[in-house]
Amino acid sequence: MSAKSLAVAAVCASVAALVPATTADATIAPVRAGFVLTVQRAGELPRLAVLRCAPDGGTHQAAAAACAQLSQVNGRFEKLNVVPDAMCTLEYDPVKVTAVGLWGRRPVHYRAEFGNRCQLHTATGAVFGI
Repeated sequence: MSAKSLAVAAVCASVAALVPATTADATIAPVRAGFVLTVQRAGELPRLAVLRCAPDGGTHQAAAAACAQLSQVNGRFEKLNVVPDAMCTLEYDPVKVTAVGLWGRRPVHYRAEFGNRCQLHTATGAVFGI
């Protein structure tokens, strides 16, 4: 197993400890989830936050809003499109983001790069607002 795979497994195991198992029907109760999120601009150290959903919390500044947005796409980060008609400048100031954790019992490992903070915000809303 590669070092990257071991690191991902370790983060998933850590998040799994934060997210208790649920037997409730997902259509009745919110999905329990937990993620470690990072946001990194070129030349800067990454910012990191823990996001827990159902109950909402962690170190994320807007956990309730982020969990609500993730609930709308069933925890699929790649389907987030919070402000589809927004207009951003064309400046190139790349932002890389990652999310590693669990949505219910489904492991999630998301990685993306956006051209600038505006593009990140319009696509992901509060989720990566850390």
